[in-house]
Amino acid sequence: MTDVDTKAATSSTRRHGLAVIDCDVHQYFVDGIQDLFPYVSESWRRRLGIGQSLAWGGNFANTRISLPKDELYINSGGGWRLDSMTDSMPPATDPSFVSRHLLDEYGIERAILLGGHVLGLGAMPNAEMAGVIAGAYNDWMLERWLQEDPRFRGSIVVAPQLPDRAAAEIDRVGDRPGVVQVLLPLATPAMGEPHYYPIYAAAERHGLPIVVHPSGTESIYPLGPKMAQAPTYYVEWHTALTQPHQSNVLSMLCHGVFERFPNLVLVVAEGGFAWAVDLIWRLDKNWSGLRDEVPWVKRVPSDYLFDHVRFTTQPFPEPADPAHLRAICEILQADRTLVFSSDYPHWDFDDPYRALAALPEDTRRRICVDNPRELYGDRLA
Repeated sequence: MTDVDTKAATSSTRRHGLAVIDCDVHQYFVDGIQDLFPYVSESWRRRLGIGQSLAWGGNFANTRISLPKDELYINSGGGWRLDSMTDSMPPATDPSFVSRHLLDEYGIERAILLGGHVLGLGAMPNAEMAGVIAGAYNDWMLERWLQEDPRFRGSIVVAPQLPDRAAAEIDRVGDRPGVVQVLLPLATPAMGEPHYYPIYAAAERHGLPIVVHPSGTESIYPLGPKMAQAPTYYVEWHTALTQPHQSNVLSMLCHGVFERFPNLVLVVAEGGFAWAVDLIWRLDKNWSGLRDEVPWVKRVPSDYLFDHVRFTTQPFPEPADPAHLRAICEILQADRTLVFSSDYPHWDFDDPYRALAALPEDTRRRICVDNPRELYGDRLA
């Protein structure tokens, strides 16, 4: 690892005694999918409806597609930090601004980027189109963001609808400088199913973790991840975003994914983690009496979780009694399984020095520094 790359960040790091690694920072297109114009063929520009002048295109309803996103559950207060944008700049669209506003301000040594506009690719019904967008996004991210500031690291995205094509995309860009993991947009079927095995094999082949993240398509689009029910309110929907992650982790454990791919690591970003305590208690107990049904699960299921699953911290739980939080972290072995995330530039952003204040100093250091370094290894250097 290198030292923090700016004077401001160095000052902040020395003040707090940490060199923070932020494992969930969202960057966005300035003009939507129009930003991908240089990275797709002429035929795909026509199919996507991009490249026309805005004056001409404004006369037609379908000149540019919108990627799947949450159009039903709207936060009336807005989804962004108000200071992350200006009248002329949408939030998290200018790498140099993000460098100053986030990295310098909070002493972030490395920021792991998860493209905010491609989280819902798994819900697209046109699988070929999803694959083209994924490849174009990866080229855009590599050029537009990773070359701007040496502290940025990238998550390449793949389209889960076509696992063989997704594996080929990992082979194409998985070893590019600055790439640290594979973003797998949530979809159906559940993540333990053999459908995903080519993706897992490619990620393991390149030593890349798989990261999943809420997509904004939950219980909205037919191919998107499922909640137990369709919520009525934004607060209900936002609270229930952990449900698909719980189901997918359970699916991977019961299908023996980590026996088949012993070097694979799953990162659950912004999906909560307190639920994992109940999951491993219930699953370990049930497995002890029902292991004949899943003979490929050769170890206690919680062992696989502790060895192969990592959780980002944001949104960090805030119980009235801090002792309850410490108990959850102890049970879940937070000094192994948690990695810090701010979720910049969203409204519920977490300050690395305030959000974890209830935890012991050595645990905070593990979460903010040591665990991410162990997770991503030399790719952070």
